[in-house]
Amino acid sequence: AVVSTQSTGCQVPFIMMEKIAALKSSEIPEKFPIFKMHLSFIEKGWSEKDGNVTTATYRSSAGHIFSAITHLNEKKEVSRTDFHIDDEASLKEIDDFLDETLSENTVANLAWIYSINLQPRYFDYVLEGIVKRIGPNYPENPDRFDHYMFIAPTSKPEELTVPQGYILGPLLEDHAKAIAPQWAKDIDFLDVSGQHLVPIVVGNIKRRPCFGIFTESDPNTPIAWSCFYSGGAIGMLHVKEGHRGKGLGRILVRHCLKVIQDTHGMECRSHACCQKFNAASRNLLFSEGWELQPVNYKKLYFRTPGQS
Repeated sequence: AVVSTQSTGCQVPFIMMEKIAALKSSEIPEKFPIFKMHLSFIEKGWSEKDGNVTTATYRSSAGHIFSAITHLNEKKEVSRTDFHIDDEASLKEIDDFLDETLSENTVANLAWIYSINLQPRYFDYVLEGIVKRIGPNYPENPDRFDHYMFIAPTSKPEELTVPQGYILGPLLEDHAKAIAPQWAKDIDFLDVSGQHLVPIVVGNIKRRPCFGIFTESDPNTPIAWSCFYSGGAIGMLHVKEGHRGKGLGRILVRHCLKVIQDTHGMECRSHACCQKFNAASRNLLFSEGWELQPVNYKKLYFRTPGQS
């Protein structure tokens, strides 16, 4: 716990941050949909296992609740942290929480690429505090990797039927080698072969439902696909040229959203990070009723220089 002092004629120590039982998704207000969805993924077994994901929750002396979900990569390095910060918390409480979650030992064990999800009331202050603690590890500006953040609608989508000649079905691990190179191009990954991304795609397919659309003439090769990431996002959406303009992307988005709602409940809302230059995906999400989030709701990436 973080210990501070207060003056009442003499110095009396008191606990500023007390570690308590980890929050459950049902305890997270719906105004924090990303953190709520992330916890539901963990509870339903849709996230990594074997100790690679931990959740820590703290209560301040003022009764405010803070929580952090931490992901480790295969090297047991910290690759991601999602933060839940009480809107009524003071700046001092926020500092104490960041000291607890981004300790010297944690910062020393950060991976070459580290991502965070933020939705605090004092976004700029929290981001400044994070950069102050981890900045020496990541001199590049995290805004370079900024996205638009969309939250799924609360209504149940009407499922669409795939056009004649196409089949909607689950992705298999063998499909990862074909998907990874295209994903590398879509996200401007320096290694265009996509070989470094294959384990991530395989992990998504193994741990969570992922879907593809195939042609009847070649039911073993996906021509469109979408996956769920471990934190509750829908991503990797792609439709190959020659098959666009037929509503296949819309079919995948609606099907993924239905699966989320059926498994995690209507109160758990998925999200999607859309690169700002990707007008096609942005327009699709808008037309499906997904809500563009304000500036204080972002996913940010930090990475060491020279890494792809």
